[in-house]
Amino acid sequence: MHQSVTLNELGVLDNAEESGKPMLAPPSWRPVTRLGRGEAEATPMTVKTLALSGLLFALLISTSNAQLQRLDSRVDNSTKGSLLAYSKVDLRWGAGGQLRQDTILEITNDFSEDVYVQLYFVNGDEPRDPIFAGDPPELIVEGEPGWNWVDCQVYLTANQPLYWSAATGNPLGCQPFAILDPDEGNGPGRPDPERPLGRVLRGFVYAWAVDADGLPIQWNHLSGSATIVGYGDTAAWEYNAWAFQSLATDGSWSDDSALGHGHLSLDGQMYQAPYDRLLMNFYASGSQALSSGRTTVSLDTDLTLYPVSADLRQDGSGPITTKAQFDIWNENENRFSGTTRCITCWDQTLLSNYDAPNHFLIQNLQTDKGKARIDGVQSTVCDNNCTPDTSIIDGTNEGLGNIKPIGCSQDAALLGVVSKVVAFSGILPRTARSGQSLVGMGSQNATILYDIVTPPGELRDQAYQRAGMPIPFDSDDVRVISRTAKQGSDSRSMRAVQQH
Repeated sequence: MHQSVTLNELGVLDNAEESGKPMLAPPSWRPVTRLGRGEAEATPMTVKTLALSGLLFALLISTSNAQLQRLDSRVDNSTKGSLLAYSKVDLRWGAGGQLRQDTILEITNDFSEDVYVQLYFVNGDEPRDPIFAGDPPELIVEGEPGWNWVDCQVYLTANQPLYWSAATGNPLGCQPFAILDPDEGNGPGRPDPERPLGRVLRGFVYAWAVDADGLPIQWNHLSGSATIVGYGDTAAWEYNAWAFQSLATDGSWSDDSALGHGHLSLDGQMYQAPYDRLLMNFYASGSQALSSGRTTVSLDTDLTLYPVSADLRQDGSGPITTKAQFDIWNENENRFSGTTRCITCWDQTLLSNYDAPNHFLIQNLQTDKGKARIDGVQSTVCDNNCTPDTSIIDGTNEGLGNIKPIGCSQDAALLGVVSKVVAFSGILPRTARSGQSLVGMGSQNATILYDIVTPPGELRDQAYQRAGMPIPFDSDDVRVISRTAKQGSDSRSMRAVQQH
């Protein structure tokens, strides 16, 4: 015999539809308790136990789904996305100007339709003023541009993979990375701090899917990677680009339209958010743990970090400054603090070159292996002529997301890549590298601001309308409108007639 019991009879689903609350099961569902021969019929207590078990199971599933949703709202480097971040572009030239190291970037459109991609190439190193001496003054140290950028828009066809050299821009057809610090007599880039007489140019790249008008779109079909190729060292290593998926539901967005600039919100809603903190496993600088026999192997770590937020407008607030704060543990689970580094825009430094107290050095860490948690925090230590703007409260009032005025440090989500530097002893000593993107935990919002480029005349107006932006009115518009709309003296009414 059997007995049928509905959850409605227990009041579990009563008025669920009317209340607007999610139902645990549709009203038509009828769970059946089947009793075998010799078993007792279900009692009211059995039915209540069953219902409570169902409720508990539903709560567990709901909690698990919420946790998965939070995890899905964070950036990753093993999935496709609509926005890519290439953490490290590193070009180096020898004393004679020959290219000793290039960065080969790759991007793939893994979908059966074409798409535009907006690229920004960013010089990560700080600007330097020229130094003169003597009377009359003579140039003794050349000046260097820094924290500057250029953009390039490319067109990817269906299912197209592409690659290009950062040094030449080909075969993609974009400008070479060296346009950010061109050759003015001494070679491209700036003096290489690691190689005497060498030159270096470093930074990072952002790339995101856009439509024909340059507005961001949801296109979670992009993936990318970068290969650092050392021609002088005859070695290479690779890392995956970070991929931010678009989580928006309407396919296109615009924020702070009244300000006339593009605004990408990496907040777990428009795009996935970056991490709150990063985790790095490392060998202590100076460790020889990998040595064997007569071959001595010395280890160091090359760490690249940068704030995810960026202001890429021509008249923007400048690069983001934050303090990278390191909490470090050795193999004995002893914790060390006090190691920090101020980062503006982007930073690449060997751990052995960090300022004191440097707990990455083996004589301070006291073990060969260690781990570090990295957090980007606001600190007066890193402020540089900071003049707070009272119209910006925590960087939110003027549509700047979490971007503060130049010179003012702030809490910032960080991303980066780590490269293990392995030096082998011998008659002909050699150095090898291997790298990977850092691991992350938690989530923290970030913002990317950029200038919107739109077509002229009525096509531009349509693009502004599509973006939800106020349509600008200037003398060129007057000439266009006078030919296409003869009625109405108000500029907005004339523009409305023109568009219809």
